Amino acid sequence: MSDVFTLSEAKLKLSEIINRIIYKKEKITITKKGKKVAMVVPLEESKQNREEGLIKAKGVLADIDDSIDEMVNIIYEERKRETSREVNL
Repeated sequence: MSDVFTLSEAKLKLSEIINRIIYKKEKITITKKGKKVAMVVPLEESKQNREEGLIKAKGVLADIDDSIDEMVNIIYEERKRETSREVNL
């Protein structure tokens, strides 16, 4: 669960917010003009999320090189076949 503070409240209660994050491991959302603009979370959680994100991303793009090369080749082949317009180089 995340408590919500306006930016003005967060400025006034920064020490309290930091203590809640440190000791209660709370997540605090900060709003500005009614819109959520930031979330303050315990550092350990931030590190864990970042590491998990990198692990999940590992290997996702491994096959993209072949796909890009194939797309580029298709584009160049189609350009060679295209005769409906002239391009002066």
